[in-house]
Amino acid sequence: MKTAVILLNWNGADDTVMCLDSLAKVRGDFFTVIVDNGSADDSVNRLRQYKETSSLDIRLLELDRNYGFAGGNNRGVRFASADNPDAYLLLNNDTEVTPDFLERLEGFISTHKEYSVLTPRINYYYDKSIIWNCGGILRLGFRRYKYAGCREDKVKGKYFLPISFVTGCALFCLPSVLEPDGSLLTERFFFGEEDFDFSMRMGKRGLKMACVMDSVIYHKVGSAGNMMAKSGKVYLHLLNRYIDIRLNSSALFSFVWRVIYFPNTMRALRKAFGRSAMGRYRRLLKDMRSRDSVDRSVFESLVIKEDYFNEE
Repeated sequence: MKTAVILLNWNGADDTVMCLDSLAKVRGDFFTVIVDNGSADDSVNRLRQYKETSSLDIRLLELDRNYGFAGGNNRGVRFASADNPDAYLLLNNDTEVTPDFLERLEGFISTHKEYSVLTPRINYYYDKSIIWNCGGILRLGFRRYKYAGCREDKVKGKYFLPISFVTGCALFCLPSVLEPDGSLLTERFFFGEEDFDFSMRMGKRGLKMACVMDSVIYHKVGSAGNMMAKSGKVYLHLLNRYIDIRLNSSALFSFVWRVIYFPNTMRALRKAFGRSAMGRYRRLLKDMRSRDSVDRSVFESLVIKEDYFNEE
């Protein structure tokens, strides 16, 4: 089985090189596509130099600008598809992998042909004995991670878990999962929400997903998100989710979900915006109804320029 590992880089060569160093110890038949997502630092030169001296089979795809998480990964998947891999693995560049993690994913999917999407168990990088997540469950429009925050001895002896949510941090899938245009993730959202949307779509298609518990990687959780303006990040997350639920659900379900989710929404908005929380909620509902996407300009206005609400 030949796997294409897609590694997205944006101004993060230090993390990417560390991830590649761990991939160099991995057993299995795979090649790595490094997608540089329009970095403005010295990432491209560093990655070119790494490619020249590495034992890994590396292809470097240099994009002209930042296409977001989904857009960058989709371009990497299409680029890799020219080699007709048997599987694809989206892997965050701020991860470290164990030598047998890929063998265990490939072995599982070879013997459990009813599954189309897998994730390894993802532990925290800075405390490797603590689990970040083992995939999760989507129910009534809400996500709950499996074994989040538990010590790894809590899952000792478990071989796999059926799941209905998989994070984009480490997403292993068969080519049959791809959309007709060769994409894997929706590009409706420039940053965030793409894995939630993906998981809902897999559920609609009736495709089974699992976490392979003895396949383990370590994640430096939150490297990209921590650089964002806090209030803008909160609003971005909510806007993504509200649009996603509206577009992937019936009008009745979307309304009921908003009612149930209202306390959580207001709690987040109060923490981020204080006394203006209710005004932000009214704006959220307006934006949710008028938008089908959250593009780069909205993302930058919310979390980079912080001028999204200036016209009010």
